[in-house]
Amino acid sequence: MPKIGQFTSAEAKTAFLRAYDAVAAKWPVPSTNIDVETAFGTTRVRKSGAGDGAPIVLLPGIGGNGQVWFRFVEELARDRVVYTPDVIGWAGCCVQTAPLRDTGDIAQWMADVLDGLGEDRVHLAGNSLGAWLAGAIAVHRGDRLASLTMVEPSASTFAKPRPGLLLRFIMAGARPTPERMRKFNRWLMPGYEMTDEEFELATAIRKFRAAMPWDRPFTDEQLAAITVPALVLFGAETVVSDPERGAARARAHMPSAETGIYPGVGHDLLWANPGQIIPRFLAFVADHDPLRA
Repeated sequence: MPKIGQFTSAEAKTAFLRAYDAVAAKWPVPSTNIDVETAFGTTRVRKSGAGDGAPIVLLPGIGGNGQVWFRFVEELARDRVVYTPDVIGWAGCCVQTAPLRDTGDIAQWMADVLDGLGEDRVHLAGNSLGAWLAGAIAVHRGDRLASLTMVEPSASTFAKPRPGLLLRFIMAGARPTPERMRKFNRWLMPGYEMTDEEFELATAIRKFRAAMPWDRPFTDEQLAAITVPALVLFGAETVVSDPERGAARARAHMPSAETGIYPGVGHDLLWANPGQIIPRFLAFVADHDPLRA
């Protein structure tokens, strides 16, 4: 993995930005784009909504960017500000200038983003690998968080992933034809059907060489350092992890963890079940809002 995220060619970047803009155009609420300077480069952040409560910051899954939240932002931003940053080192509109070496750097990146936005404390939430990123930030900079929410955490968040899972991901990336990509997505997230625009964006992302540290299981000591109120949600049928084991580790080692396992749904937990997940998340945020306490 290169130290600085980059596209494989100028043509690849042009194709990505075209696909990125097509998905961005689906945003259902008024918003503004903000470019925030950090120690690792410029981070693009989309700001939506208004309200007096602490803002929500959302981190996407592997390789994703802030535009993935267009399906949910209208409800999430109804009563408060929502920030949806692109992840530096992943394909997006960030401009990375320095490498992120470890979880400490990930946390420093987010602290710099919050400083640039003028925000003291936020409700941080992440999906899949974004949940691991959010957890890494909570380990080191819990002082900047009002709460932490992890939705369907990545395979390596609470335990080492199964060898067969890693092989499945490697095989999917080896020959990423459209047919293979759609088949892989149906296996990983069967309740989530990409739009044509989302599929084009997912295809374009594959020509970006990412430079964000990969997830590794949090140690007991790291989990114990996550002292902010935490909500950890799993799909019972997920193919990426053992939800019972993950929930048990969260409850055993995270001092303020609340967990939930939803039957009949898998890694597509939020996409397949927004009617339950979003209200629970918003209620959790409201219960732990420092400006309402």
